[in-house]
Amino acid sequence: MSGLWLGGLGGLHTARPNTAATTAARNAESRVLSAQEDLRELRHQVERLTLLNQAMWELIRERAGLTDADLERMAREVDLRDGQEDGKMGGGAVACPTCHRVSNSRHYKCLYCGELFEKPVFG
Repeated sequence: MSGLWLGGLGGLHTARPNTAATTAARNAESRVLSAQEDLRELRHQVERLTLLNQAMWELIRERAGLTDADLERMAREVDLRDGQEDGKMGGGAVACPTCHRVSNSRHYKCLYCGELFEKPVFG
């Protein structure tokens, strides 16, 4: 008789209704798994881009006779184009002083009229 009773409990346990909390938990778990996969893919892409950047720099340095100091100087100049020395490319809008059209601060000149933007002063 106890065997029937345990079997009955097992049946009740698996037949319980799907509650809103259970659904929310499953959705959250799915989002976490998706975010983890996205993170793995982004890490892979960053590692690949790091490798390609290093290879490209070594080719350029060798063929153009540049130095690591030249690269650092240019990186700082590009970094400062958005007005902030923060180690990353800004994406702010810059109004051209000549034609007044808006360009992205990643560029050193206006995309429309070719006016060179003022380069930051290095200290």
